[in-house]
Amino acid sequence: MWRSVLFIPVLEERFLARAAERGADAIVLDLEASIANARKDEARAALPAAVDRLRAASLDVLVRINMPWRPAFHDLEVAVRPGVSALLLAGCDSVGFVRAIDRVMGEIESERGLARGAIALVPLLESARAMVQAAPIARASPRIAALTFGIEDYVADLRATPTPELLDAASLQVIHAARAAGVVPMVVPETLANLDDPDAFEAAARRGRAMGSEGGFAVHPVQVERLNRAFTPSPEEIEWARRVVAAAEDAEARGLGAVRLDDRMIDLPVVVRARRLLGATPGPKASGPGDRS
Repeated sequence: MWRSVLFIPVLEERFLARAAERGADAIVLDLEASIANARKDEARAALPAAVDRLRAASLDVLVRINMPWRPAFHDLEVAVRPGVSALLLAGCDSVGFVRAIDRVMGEIESERGLARGAIALVPLLESARAMVQAAPIARASPRIAALTFGIEDYVADLRATPTPELLDAASLQVIHAARAAGVVPMVVPETLANLDDPDAFEAAARRGRAMGSEGGFAVHPVQVERLNRAFTPSPEEIEWARRVVAAAEDAEARGLGAVRLDDRMIDLPVVVRARRLLGATPGPKASGPGDRS
């Protein structure tokens, strides 16, 4: 998937102009929270040219669409198009919503000569209701490639305070739901609104990675840099993984099921983790919809 995905309001030319310079693995063109209600139609009209522009710069493009039903369906008419990798479903809180979006996307893809299922879905869980439904939402459509977590709205819905304990617990819930469904968790247990402490944001990204997350979202370029660093294996991790794989291959050649390395027992789960780490190369690695590897 992507280590870092940067939100850009589709109507902000100064942000679009520099999108390719920000180092993000993918860009979210936003039709939702960053667009005033009075300018929604203007944003929809501007979306196709913005998608083409970013794709010409070799960027993966996602589009965040609106809720509830009628705004979402208006957005689909412009967002289901060549060059869009995935749709980010803001405020997603039910299986029924995902399935309805999937169905309409399929109709539009057929009309426009796109392969059915070509555009993936990434549900954004932002409420208590969504969190309770996380597991079925993650399985609601073969288009779902990843699951993510909208902290600010979630905390507001809970009438809670965004403490590390609360965010870690909720993040782990999303990660469990994603992994059980075979999709990628993209979760950082930290509010995106905290731009004053990038070190805290990076520490949270590393915590998310330790829980099993593979990437996160950003609203500022400094967060992109921190996400890329947090979700890229370090040279020390790569060296450890290479030694584990080499030790395992040597043990297999000698007919052994496990081997000691640095006074630790290396068995199959450790070898699997090492091989996955060696496969985690930097840069965009978008899974197609329905890719459950």
